[in-house]
Amino acid sequence: MPAYKDKERGTWYAKFYYTDWKGEYKQKLKRGFRLERDAKEWERQFLLKVAGSPKMTFQSLVELYYEDFEHRVRGSTQDTKKSMIETHVLPVFKSKIISEITNADVRRWQNVMLKKTNPRNRKPYKPTYLRSINSQLSAILNFAVEYYDLPKNPCNRVKAIGKKRADEMKFWTLDQFNEVIAGEEHPGYHTAFMTLYWTGIRVGECLALSPKKVLDDIQSLDITETFKRKDGEDIFDDPKTENSVRVVSTPDFLFQELKSYMKALYGLGKDDRIFYFTKTALNKELDRLAEKAGIERIRVHDLRHSHVALMIELGYRTHAIAQRIGDTPEEVHRTYAHLYPGKSQDIARELSRHKDGIVRGTASLDDNGEVYNEREIAESLQAERVFHDVKVV
Repeated sequence: MPAYKDKERGTWYAKFYYTDWKGEYKQKLKRGFRLERDAKEWERQFLLKVAGSPKMTFQSLVELYYEDFEHRVRGSTQDTKKSMIETHVLPVFKSKIISEITNADVRRWQNVMLKKTNPRNRKPYKPTYLRSINSQLSAILNFAVEYYDLPKNPCNRVKAIGKKRADEMKFWTLDQFNEVIAGEEHPGYHTAFMTLYWTGIRVGECLALSPKKVLDDIQSLDITETFKRKDGEDIFDDPKTENSVRVVSTPDFLFQELKSYMKALYGLGKDDRIFYFTKTALNKELDRLAEKAGIERIRVHDLRHSHVALMIELGYRTHAIAQRIGDTPEEVHRTYAHLYPGKSQDIARELSRHKDGIVRGTASLDDNGEVYNEREIAESLQAERVFHDVKVV
């Protein structure tokens, strides 16, 4: 395993042949090493990685892990995973041989994470974030068990830190939202917040809307993509899940506001983004409005939770909510079960009404036992808005 001196540059380089996973014989060249031993170590780790050996370093394993999920995971999810791994996991484990990582190593790392504070606010990380970081380490080592002959995942013998779900989900009631939105004078922000609250679509889905996605004939939004801005570049991606591709009906007042807002945008093309700002800008503006109204702040994403809370309050079943927000019924139940505490009594009362046969005209089922369709949901939201007697902008 020789290394070679680059006399012109004064550095070392590794040059060698290897056989890849397809059985093809190839040459590898890597320059720029300050020391001879660095070049030799890089070659050794490269060959261990190619061979899929559990003697490779954690850094090499992570590189393989990234290559594997590059075409299997959405771009935004890749960014989230990489951020957590490179900030909290790699600095500790990168030089460790993966087969030598022990239960005790994982436990010590967890203790470090539990003491660590967020540099932005100097507060400990939230339990849900700690659980996500813990899951990243476990997922990488499971990958090594599955594909690179690691005998076992040491994370499996150590209790995970953090919590899967927050103890409390923040959302605004309709009255709270109306208090906040009353202070918004910017038409773009006003329409965006109204859209998020009254449809429950995700922030990225909202920011990806264009005029052609606003369907006049059925007063609905065609959700087919999501938007984010990364390093100054506008990126459009597929929605979060297959269920996320959907058509979401809007109440009349919201649809009219959307149409009026788009009409006021000079030179707006059918494929142009309706909302030209970013998620960060929306969060800052919502913080400002909440402070102005004296209402506890929530994130822009929590407007989605607020919409679900409203639908639950109106009596809609899990299946109807899942279809509208682009989730599965199982995910809706896991996420929002705590918002149903008084619903068990409602169910009992409703079952009592059916003791002697089906009673027609129940609030959330039609004659075939199916949930309301999107148009009926939009009409129900329209009625709720009118009931609260709020001026529509």
